[in-house]
Amino acid sequence: MGLLDGVLGRPAPRRSPADRLFALVEGAAALEAATGLAPTGAGAVCHRLVEGGAFGAFGRARREVARLLTHDGPATETVEDPHGHAWLRMERPPDGLDRLAADLHTVGAVLTEAGFGAYLLFAAVGFRRGDGQRLLLVHLYGRGTFYPFAPRGDGARSGRNNTVEERARGALAAELPIEPDPGRRFAVWDAPDLTVRRV
Repeated sequence: MGLLDGVLGRPAPRRSPADRLFALVEGAAALEAATGLAPTGAGAVCHRLVEGGAFGAFGRARREVARLLTHDGPATETVEDPHGHAWLRMERPPDGLDRLAADLHTVGAVLTEAGFGAYLLFAAVGFRRGDGQRLLLVHLYGRGTFYPFAPRGDGARSGRNNTVEERARGALAAELPIEPDPGRRFAVWDAPDLTVRRV
């Protein structure tokens, strides 16, 4: 809030929990320093599928998202999972995490402004280490919190690497609001591939 706002009694602009996506850059640096997991440049937004009368308006909002993102960067693709969710996937160069965070924020802002904020579930950003360990850093839109999801092995629902997740939470705790409720740190097995750069 500016000084004049305080004098005139105007409230400060309310920040959205989604604004915390911009803290990803500092979080990623801390994560890489502590664990060796580096950003791949890939990210996605997961939302519930929209049906019925709102489908047309939602389609227009998604087309606006695609127009905004392809104008200044990555082509996007939509992947549906078997649980009634869709993932809007995008890529930037691995050193362009600030731009990827802005892309993810844009998706949430456009869908929210169009009246579909309640359909947003989370955003996820991919990380990978030299030994093949993969990790998704997941942002819960409604709560404004983050948590790491690290699959074991090839990720084919073979379990979570709890040690990697715990180390990642410790590395990120000073940079990002970590989701405190273990019951909300969902396994996102159906996320599109965010940890292997496409060529």
